[in-house]
Amino acid sequence: MKKWFFLISLLILTGCTYKTATVKYSDYNVYSQNLGGNREYKEIGPVKVCVSGFIWTDCAQLVDKALVRLNEKAKILGGDGVIKVSWYTDDGKVLTPTCEEQWGWFALYILPGLGPWTKKACVEGVAVKFVDKK
Repeated sequence: MKKWFFLISLLILTGCTYKTATVKYSDYNVYSQNLGGNREYKEIGPVKVCVSGFIWTDCAQLVDKALVRLNEKAKILGGDGVIKVSWYTDDGKVLTPTCEEQWGWFALYILPGLGPWTKKACVEGVAVKFVDKK
């Protein structure tokens, strides 16, 4: 009986859970659609960012960090905004800002599971240069 309990517990701990965050994209000059806030733009190229944090890090903090880095990458390419923003997980792409908690680190590594790689947020989009100045 103890053996089964251990195996079931191990399977539960090796899974992942997802949390969502609420964010106002316009504060970051990013847009989930290809309309770009009804502004004229030229597409530059794809940008992608993954950030990670500790298991106790708030999902909203990770989302904020990811969007700031996404904008930094767009600026490196000469852009000043990002369109077609989507978040991705091991299960696929989603439009809602999402963080993945990787509980498997606890089951496999016990103490290293407390490291800053146990929660992550990954986002991608298309860097754009706005033609009209706002």
